Amino acid sequence: MDNEKFGAFIARLRKEKGLTQKELADQLNVTDKAVSKWETGKGFPDVKLLEPLAQALGVSLVELMQGKRQEADTLTVAEADAAVSQAMGQSEKAITGRYLRLFRWFLIVADALSLLWLFTTFFSSVWAELVKGIYLSPAAASIIGGADGPTAILTATATLNPLETFFALGVPLLLVLVCTVLAIKVRRLEKKLK
Repeated sequence: MDNEKFGAFIARLRKEKGLTQKELADQLNVTDKAVSKWETGKGFPDVKLLEPLAQALGVSLVELMQGKRQEADTLTVAEADAAVSQAMGQSEKAITGRYLRLFRWFLIVADALSLLWLFTTFFSSVWAELVKGIYLSPAAASIIGGADGPTAILTATATLNPLETFFALGVPLLLVLVCTVLAIKVRRLEKKLK
């Protein structure tokens, strides 16, 4: 079933009934934006809404699913099966698209948070080292007396812990890479689904 053909059929039936998108939406307990998406072919109603939609538009469920009025009063079993399977396929496709879009946005948010984590960790450690280099704490400097006057001895006590470095920089970097790759793959799946 073609979404645009289905949408044009709904729009034509709605106008024949003298209903606005808002009035039809109110009858089905959905938003007028949902009806607009159906009519423009950008969406498909949930399977649970097909029967109430058919009743609201004054057509049979099979006519609604086929996107055209039936000339004959009877329908073969094969035609009915084909219409039902098309409607189920369209509904599953729409639901899958919504979940993929939701998952992609989750990945984008996780990616942004990982980037924030990475930058704050990296820049806070760089900033801390910079501040240590400029403003020495009294414990880091010792002054001893010599033959030619006082001498300052600076000592470095900080050691690099590989495990801390991995968790501070490696984990967020790994999360950024994984979330970015997954978001790209999910977007490609969304495009294939359309």
